[in-house]
Amino acid sequence: MSEKMQLDLSVSHKFLKPFELQQVYLMLQLKQPKIEVAHERSPINVSFVLDRSGSMAGEKLAYTKKAVAFALEHLDSRDDVSIVTFDDQVDVLIPAQKAVHKDQLIQVLHSIRSGGCTNLSGGLFKGVSLVKEKFEKENINRVLLLTDGLANAGITDPAKLLEKVKEIYSRNISISTFGVGDHFQEDLLVDMAEAGGGNFYYISSPDTLPEIFNEELQGLLNVTGQNLELAILPSEQVKVTGILGYEPKWGPETKINLPDIYSGDTKTILIELTVSPQLIGKCSLGMVKFKYDDVLESLSTVNFNIDVSVEATNDPDMLNTGVDLKVVKEVEIFETARIKEEAMKQADAGNFPMASTLLNTQKDKLHNLYASMQDSEVLEEINKLEANYQIMESQNYTAAARKEMKYTSHQTRRKR
Repeated sequence: MSEKMQLDLSVSHKFLKPFELQQVYLMLQLKQPKIEVAHERSPINVSFVLDRSGSMAGEKLAYTKKAVAFALEHLDSRDDVSIVTFDDQVDVLIPAQKAVHKDQLIQVLHSIRSGGCTNLSGGLFKGVSLVKEKFEKENINRVLLLTDGLANAGITDPAKLLEKVKEIYSRNISISTFGVGDHFQEDLLVDMAEAGGGNFYYISSPDTLPEIFNEELQGLLNVTGQNLELAILPSEQVKVTGILGYEPKWGPETKINLPDIYSGDTKTILIELTVSPQLIGKCSLGMVKFKYDDVLESLSTVNFNIDVSVEATNDPDMLNTGVDLKVVKEVEIFETARIKEEAMKQADAGNFPMASTLLNTQKDKLHNLYASMQDSEVLEEINKLEANYQIMESQNYTAAARKEMKYTSHQTRRKR
């Protein structure tokens, strides 16, 4: 029998002052222990959507073929696969079928040749349609989109593309994106991956493509939980003001849907509350509800319901010592990702002094936090911020530097 997912809940402030409006964070950590999934895993239904525009000629296309061939080798007769290629035209290279005759599939894959413009939307939607052909709710249904360029044919408006991606994800088909080189639209690909419940990868060098494809594939092969849903039912004196990194569905219960969870995976969710305790003593914050479908137990639904409370007190010692630095750390690391995004906006507008100031101020906050807890993850974020600060100070804000900043910001949010 597999080890079950664990749910840990922490509160940033264990003690609050009565009759005052205060901000509190709940931190939920979903932890799936490392387990062997291979024999019990869900079938994968995947479409590879590959840019073959003229800029992909040479080693980009060669390594793309190698990466997809590597992925095909790891699928088996349980799995469905299709391959779409696009430039200004969209072609179905391999129709949706079982991953049985893999040698033949790889031979067809190697026939891809580079062509013209980049009809990214056309390729994506064709890949989605092929996944729909073999769609089963209990399967892992995903589109992997790889491109090195700008969406300059088909639907090119990012807002319209994102609306389509959200609609696709609402039908249990997720999307991961891979950006190769220095000329793709990183904001668009990151937003598509996050709206589509998948992952984004920045591939600065084509020779890393097989390794990065393997990272994505290993995730797909080790999914343990699907259809994750979190709901917060606040008490009367509490208001949910946000869930960091998510667009909640507001109502009596505030809800979000989470991406699939993998073997060995941890997801961190930060819930922002405003609280005004009306009495000294126990103060209920409400109830947190979480449910998911257990892949290793025939998709049976598992439910957690947790009542959350703190204590209202006027004792200054209790108020001063009741702060959970682990929760504060996660909030500040998420804030660091947000600050990077704001710094990029300032740099895009040519305001490098403001970008530098934003990064330096956040770096100082993390230094203070590190002095309190000596945490290696905080130190890593400090070092990344310093590197970003130096880029802004020297105005060496190249396309590659921007993409690396965007990628690290996404990786921070991906912890969610």
